[in-house]
Amino acid sequence: MSSRLSRPRPASISVVIPSYNRARMTQAAVASIRAQEMPQGWSVEIVVVDDGSSEPLELENLRLVRHEQNRGAAAARNSGIANATGDYIAFLDSDDIWLPGKLVAQLEAMNKYGWRASCTSYVLAKQGKRDIVSPRYPTTTLGLDELVWGCFVSPGSTLICRRDVFDDIGVFDTTLPRLEDWDWLLRYVMRHPLGFLAEPLARIEPSSGGRAPQVAPALDILKTRYRGKLAARHRRQFAAALEFERAASHFRSGDRLSAIRLTLSSLRHAPLGHRALAAALHNRFGAS
Repeated sequence: MSSRLSRPRPASISVVIPSYNRARMTQAAVASIRAQEMPQGWSVEIVVVDDGSSEPLELENLRLVRHEQNRGAAAARNSGIANATGDYIAFLDSDDIWLPGKLVAQLEAMNKYGWRASCTSYVLAKQGKRDIVSPRYPTTTLGLDELVWGCFVSPGSTLICRRDVFDDIGVFDTTLPRLEDWDWLLRYVMRHPLGFLAEPLARIEPSSGGRAPQVAPALDILKTRYRGKLAARHRRQFAAALEFERAASHFRSGDRLSAIRLTLSSLRHAPLGHRALAAALHNRFGAS
């Protein structure tokens, strides 16, 4: 089937899936891409990066890149970008799937609004509970006002961008043990608006997130990297977001007292309009 989106020459999109010991989930992710309707004149390439799985992936009819040892999400995505041939690059985490119509709807929106990169809302699958649609933004463009608070648009499974964006912004930072996608989005929105389509076009399994020892080094790097680049208002909001991320990592580590203390510290930085807290509450208690 085809859609009304077309280009004067054949165009292609490469979908990068990093995978580490998730063979069955990766197969489901790949199947969700193959089930997509393609825009007229477009082709899709699937690039799976096996990031040092203990049992190597066995997949056919796609581009398979192997790391001899586990190198992390940033390195896996970068290997996928390096091996991709498409005019556009999209990302899908191996434990998530795309919903029908994602490619057509998102590429049409990018064409209509002239977006160089875009994300979409998504369905957050809550085991034993009703699904949640997140984040709560209209179709619009997002900038520092939004992304300074955190990585709420789940770029690992919703981001599509023109290939030349990586020449401009750079690839993912492999020195970051966590939060490399937030770092990339901050770099991007400091130079360009990020398109956002308010249609839930991916189904995402909630991540357990990192525990305090894994998250703390990344937060320290981000704090040093951006505190001198932000205006006063954004600097306060970013400090609040970093403290809230620390609080969440301590909560996941079972240290509830530290989590409470850090949440209060976060609120002191930005007592009003705390989008990180609002997003966390929505994703925990909201329902579609």
